[in-house]
Amino acid sequence: MVENFDEWFHDILEQADITDSRYPIKGMAVWRPYGFQIRKHSMNIIKNLLDKDHDEVLFPMLVPESELAKEGIHVKGFEDEVYWVTKGGQRELNEQLALRPTSETAIYPMYSLWIRTHIDLPIKMYQIVNTFRYETKHTRPLIRVREITT
Repeated sequence: MVENFDEWFHDILEQADITDSRYPIKGMAVWRPYGFQIRKHSMNIIKNLLDKDHDEVLFPMLVPESELAKEGIHVKGFEDEVYWVTKGGQRELNEQLALRPTSETAIYPMYSLWIRTHIDLPIKMYQIVNTFRYETKHTRPLIRVREITT
């Protein structure tokens, strides 16, 4: 079994009706009802723990290229894995927008507006969101995927 982890792990997820990887985009699976319930209950545990002393927020999924570029060192490890939105309808955008590859690039510009002095600290916020990476290596359900679901 250990030698064939890819097959073994995939088979368990499929046979247990946790996910279905036959969606027509490599690295993006469908959460089946049973798997979705497991996921939902797990997320509820995490949210209940965080909600005791944090506030949940939601930042946009699209990040302007100029903001992503500011985090060059942070983004360096997955710059080839960014999904880019280049059109709105039939019109070319003035600036490419990245589908959120990481949340920091959306959060940091707002923190710089909200935090002016030490009095504004601490900020206790969290968000639970999907992120997207164009994973080109061998994808594996729940481990190496193109849409990291929450």
